[in-house]
Amino acid sequence: MVNKKYWCFFLAVIIALLLSTTSISSAGQYTLQQESLRDLKGVYISVESLAPEIQKDGLTKDRIGKDVELMLRKDGINILSKKEWFDTEGSPCLYVNAHVLKLPATREYIYSVNISFKQTVYPARKPVEITGAATWTTGGIIGITPDLDKIRASVKTQIEEFIKAYLAVNPK
Repeated sequence: MVNKKYWCFFLAVIIALLLSTTSISSAGQYTLQQESLRDLKGVYISVESLAPEIQKDGLTKDRIGKDVELMLRKDGINILSKKEWFDTEGSPCLYVNAHVLKLPATREYIYSVNISFKQTVYPARKPVEITGAATWTTGGIIGITPDLDKIRASVKTQIEEFIKAYLAVNPK
């Protein structure tokens, strides 16, 4: 029988390889995606929930949300409340997904970080409303670490990419 520790490591490597392909496919579209950020009046922040065991270890949805909010405010990006989000044209939303799994055998975490900007769009060929369409994305950060702060740092790195893209089309 295969040692459980090696099986978990093997599974983690396979998942990491599969997740890494998402960043390669979106890299070439980066500058085109920036235009979807032009003239925004602000963004609503939506953070994906984390597994209870990850929260118990100290990484929470609220902690990630506060990190993101502080970074955006520091660079002059307005944060919309839920009501403002519904009332703002396009319903602009910055979606943060830090997917984290704990590897029981090694007590490490395998993670991926993906950030997307979602808004309501209308296709030119048939103008019907599509809500929550991702018009800007970054991510594919993957790794294995025993330190949850490294995962927070990966989220912050991706948020910095959003801020750069936002400021490129919305200079102060």
